[in-house]
Amino acid sequence: MNKPTQNTRHYSGKTDLQSFPNDVPVIDDAKLWQQFKGGSETAFIKIYNENFDVLLSYGCQFSRNQELVEDCIQDVFIYLRQKRKSLGATDCIRFYLMKCMKRKLFEEIKSSNKSLSEIHQDGFQVVYSHEDFLIDRQIQKERSDQLNKALSILSRKQREAIYYFYFQSLNYSQISELLGFDHVKSARNLVYKALSMLKSAMK
Repeated sequence: MNKPTQNTRHYSGKTDLQSFPNDVPVIDDAKLWQQFKGGSETAFIKIYNENFDVLLSYGCQFSRNQELVEDCIQDVFIYLRQKRKSLGATDCIRFYLMKCMKRKLFEEIKSSNKSLSEIHQDGFQVVYSHEDFLIDRQIQKERSDQLNKALSILSRKQREAIYYFYFQSLNYSQISELLGFDHVKSARNLVYKALSMLKSAMK
């Protein structure tokens, strides 16, 4: 795969990236990230393949413009590849990428002279199945529709917090950073309140 230049908008080798065999031994994020920073193309491609779809789905929660979202993903990976040696350490690659992605997407929206109020306000309307949602492992299949309906009563930010906590397994500190809170307690309170509302709606 040819190294993308600074002015490249998309990877010329996107197909190669997606078809590259994922036979890399399973290692933890800290080691994989260190290998990537050290120049490993195998590590870079593994990170790309394992996170592209997640970032696409994540970005589309903020913008209905899928082309813009895909462009932002490519820009994020181009930047990371070019600056790999100077990047900080991380033990949670997905969180690192989501943080980069959200910042890049909001920058693009601002630079296109669009108000942040135009960001997809109905985002994080994820349809949760009873298998996926982990509030109560005893939730029966017949209650899944009731649960999905209950989610609609949450605010957009509450749904976003639930998405981070349950579906991306992020901790309160990471959620706080993604939501722009100054204190971890704010993220914890937001999640607790959302759960309380859901449980009340499920009664």
